[in-house]
Amino acid sequence: MDNTGTPKRTRWSENKAQQDGKDETTKLTYSIERDALECPICFVPFEDRVYMCKNGHAACGSCYAKMNTMCPCCIEPIGNIRCRPLEKVLAAMSAPCRFSTSAYMRLIRASGCTEIVAYTERRNHEASCPHAPHIQDEHATDAAVVATGCLRGTGTTVTLHKSKPFHVLLHRGGSRVFLLLNGDNVLSGRSLSLVCISPPPPLPNCELLYKIELGAVSRAPGELGLSMSGTVPCVRRLEGFDAKAFLFVPDSYWGSSGTISVTVHL
Repeated sequence: MDNTGTPKRTRWSENKAQQDGKDETTKLTYSIERDALECPICFVPFEDRVYMCKNGHAACGSCYAKMNTMCPCCIEPIGNIRCRPLEKVLAAMSAPCRFSTSAYMRLIRASGCTEIVAYTERRNHEASCPHAPHIQDEHATDAAVVATGCLRGTGTTVTLHKSKPFHVLLHRGGSRVFLLLNGDNVLSGRSLSLVCISPPPPLPNCELLYKIELGAVSRAPGELGLSMSGTVPCVRRLEGFDAKAFLFVPDSYWGSSGTISVTVHL
């Protein structure tokens, strides 16, 4: 109580509580229809930039660049106004990768992708995620499981058909995806190489070494054994990848069946 006998208010404690809460981050979970966060023109989720006309019609950065600064809904100019409130909401959102679970990962009892990514970066992440079903689920029936160890060990042997552009190799535990590439970019034969679909290792000493050997059953009497070794390159996207080193396999090694036996060591 003060000198007048009036009870004191608890304003100080309220302000202190508010001040203490300034350094705290509050996360809220809401449910929202998916199309509310999609561009109404291309129906692709919005990313970091959202444009709108003076009437509030929105467009993603990709569509805006194709519309000649004209809103397709009302023919008003578009591009001078950014939808900052929506951009702020999108920038604050995060979500788990949609490949956090997949049929193949459940089959081998391994976890899927565990990354929580920013909403505006989710499409880029999922396009190169090693747990993406276009690599794992679609090739689960013929994918081989490999384990890292000594290059002189038994390795993993797969049968590769000449017409097949690659063979999927899954690291034991589901943490990495490797592709045994079968290129047609050489004359009178094929080029075999290995690539890992993942971000590059953080340190040079974390790189994986590999060795590819052509099985004895793939060689006719008198033909030389073929093998190569090197460091496994890591790429986020296979598109545009050009192997710097490869194993040349002449056409004669493929035989009448058009297949070879390849052993991969990691």
